[in-house]
Order: sequence, then structure tokens, then C-alpha cells
Amino acid sequence: MSECFDLIGLRYRLGADGSNGEIDCINLVYRALERMQITTPTFKPEWYAMPTRAVLRDLLAWGHRVDAPAYDGDVMLIPQDRWAFAVTWQQGILHINRSSERVAWCPLASLTGGHCFRMKGR
Repeated sequence: MSECFDLIGLRYRLGADGSNGEIDCINLVYRALERMQITTPTFKPEWYAMPTRAVLRDLLAWGHRVDAPAYDGDVMLIPQDRWAFAVTWQQGILHINRSSERVAWCPLASLTGGHCFRMKGR
């Protein structure tokens, strides 16, 4: 079983990779997928400014669209101020909570909407 507990509570900062106690949503997903030993999508720094449709196309190159998250490692784009990356883990979702500006975990049913992808071959 992968361990992602130490990611919970990290402070949010755009562009941060988690190495100094701060992380952003894209890097959160990458750290979690690495711990789950799931191949990550090819990272594009342009995602920070790209239109959502372009990011969705990139995710489709990595995985296939699924109706709802169900397995550890499903990647989501969830609606927030802008779209934000999140990942399923332990029957819940690791995401950046905009109120606390920290990584949080919530049960799968707590976050609705968005787009969900699962790595091809999984």
C-alpha cells in the first residue's frame, strides 16, 4: 500500500514541488502517483497557463476517461477558481483545499463534477 499521509497538510504554493513543505496541485498528483508506482503523465509546465481543453487532451494521451474515480491513482481535474488537479487515494481524494490552502483528503462522494482519468492499461 502506498503512503501519502505526509502530503496531507502541506501548504499550497503555485509551482512548489513539496520539497520545502509547500506544493501545488499538479505536483501533489505527481508525488502521489510516484508513491503508488503509477506512471505519471508527461509533465508540461505550460499546463499552468493552458486552456482546460488542452490539458484534457494531454491527459487523454496518458489515460482514458472514466465516469467517476474509483481506484487509487485516478487523476481528476476538479472545478475550483480554475480547474485543479487531484488524485484518488484510500477511497478518497487528495486535493488542495482552497479554504485552508493546504493538501486535504476527503471521501470520494465529497467532490462532484470534473473530469476523471485512469492510466491506460490499468
